[in-house]
Amino acid sequence: MSDDSEKSQLTDGGWIAWFCSLEDHHFFCEVDEEFIRDSFNLYGLKPKFSHYEEALEMILQPDCPDEEDMQNEKFLRIYQDASDLYGLIHARFILTPRGLAIMREKYLSGRFGTCPRVLCERQNVLPLGLSEDLRTSRVKVYCPKCEEIYIPKRKCIDVDGAYFGCSFPHILSLIHI
Repeated sequence: MSDDSEKSQLTDGGWIAWFCSLEDHHFFCEVDEEFIRDSFNLYGLKPKFSHYEEALEMILQPDCPDEEDMQNEKFLRIYQDASDLYGLIHARFILTPRGLAIMREKYLSGRFGTCPRVLCERQNVLPLGLSEDLRTSRVKVYCPKCEEIYIPKRKCIDVDGAYFGCSFPHILSLIHI
């Protein structure tokens, strides 16, 4: 594959596709733009961010950042808010029927990893947050078989647990597994 076609594949999906394709972001699913544009789904998020409007605009933009953007200090401040805002929107989206279906497919294909306990016989795990609040803890994984919480094999350093919430694995287990 040529460099041009590889570059166009990375830029075709917009900010959301780019963000979800970053290293250690394999736990994320792409939130539908209609969901993000619906103000009902964003209720209560604005006061949590100093650059809310700019962050929301960044999330919805049709192209992804380039190297020049990643060197710009103002861009990086907005990017941090955009990452957190997307994460909190993601936590709400994965509890919808469409979000649960997408995450179920990821679970069944083993995208979140397997339980490290030998007795669980490589049981697939689900992402879990220990708090709904940002910057409380990183994402963990929950094994539905032994009902224990573990640190993911791939550390997911910049993935906050609030991006998945405390109840996601239990709701998915009740509805789809």
